[in-house]
Amino acid sequence: MSRITEVSPTELRGAKTPSRPGIILRISALLLLGGATAALCLFSPSPNTAPLAGVIMDLPEKIGVFTGKVIAATPGELAILPTDTQIVRREYTDPGGDRIMASIVLSGGEKRSIHRPEVCLPAQGWSMRGGKIERVALADGSDLDVMNLSLVRQVEVGPGDRRNLYAHYFYWFVGKNVTTPNHWRRVFLTSYDRITKNLNHRWAYVIVMSIVTEGFVSGGKNEPQTVQMLKEFTAQIAPTFMRKETVSTAD
Repeated sequence: MSRITEVSPTELRGAKTPSRPGIILRISALLLLGGATAALCLFSPSPNTAPLAGVIMDLPEKIGVFTGKVIAATPGELAILPTDTQIVRREYTDPGGDRIMASIVLSGGEKRSIHRPEVCLPAQGWSMRGGKIERVALADGSDLDVMNLSLVRQVEVGPGDRRNLYAHYFYWFVGKNVTTPNHWRRVFLTSYDRITKNLNHRWAYVIVMSIVTEGFVSGGKNEPQTVQMLKEFTAQIAPTFMRKETVSTAD
């Protein structure tokens, strides 16, 4: 905290009073600066809303051996998010019992629809062990960088028997012709493209998630196997809803 310096009455009497022309000059400079700022605000073009989002709001029913059922948005999500937010979600299962949840949240006019998952996951009982960027070779021949969050929470599997349940949570953001796994990169692109391209991104937030089943079901997958499953699933599902002109950036 900055400290306010006290000035004695003697020092005030000895201080030189600015001349009237000097005061007028300062006031004129402030008015000129204020007028210039107002003019820039009035005459700068408003950012154009992107005519198309970078995603198609539809998840396929089948991806490889996985079949997905539609999961509706929760009442809590509908109550918190702006009314023009769009959400699509499916839970996919395969014949072996593996489950993957995939979700797309598309922002509307307000930007608070999109946020870092690191903010909301702890409220759902998950603790984060770390995150790393994974590069996924998509089925259409392009590459996609996603953030892989490693999660853990305790679950009770029986009376007095509590165990750690692990999960891997892939996410990335999709804008107009661009995608990034980095929240701060998304924030930078939002401001930079507004200024340099007069473009207002309509960001989508994509999630692909699965729990680690080793130790919970017979023949369950360990962590490396779960991550590999998610990468293979993402490679197939991402091209179905991401527009082809979208470019991935991890920086």
